[in-house]
Amino acid sequence: MSVIKKVGLCVALLLFATISAIPANNSEQVVFSKTGGLLNLSGNSIAATTPFGFWIWCAGQAASRSSGGYQNANACQGSMYFYGLSTPATHVVGQATESSAGIYTMHVVQGTAAQLFSNTLNPAYTCSLTNTTPGGGDSVQVSCIFLDPTLGGGTGSALVTGAIVNVTGP
Repeated sequence: MSVIKKVGLCVALLLFATISAIPANNSEQVVFSKTGGLLNLSGNSIAATTPFGFWIWCAGQAASRSSGGYQNANACQGSMYFYGLSTPATHVVGQATESSAGIYTMHVVQGTAAQLFSNTLNPAYTCSLTNTTPGGGDSVQVSCIFLDPTLGGGTGSALVTGAIVNVTGP
């Protein structure tokens, strides 16, 4: 192999290594997940407590050069269930806010993004979920309001432990 070919190969390898070493510039992501929690109800005509759970993903703050395609930073989607209120997993949509470093609150309503964008959203419930440990941990404070009379009305709250709180990104 000639010297010119060897030098060219070395330059190509160095260029490839340099390009692959540039860090990804992705958006922040926040995920809250918990099954088997117990929500204490107040003013509900059906039950005093209900087993409940959630899995909600939010696109956090977009990176400055993000090419992830998410137009709406902090948008959330996922699902929640309330078995004691005869509510299997239903879709939720909403927004997340970061109140202090690493503490996120997800504000969600029952429904889909299609309903939200077509102005046909008529949620049966709305909830706020906040992680209690900056940047992760396993505890989430949950507060819900049950809007649909078939769910018994009233409010619910719980501090659940053993949750998965995953915050990734910049």
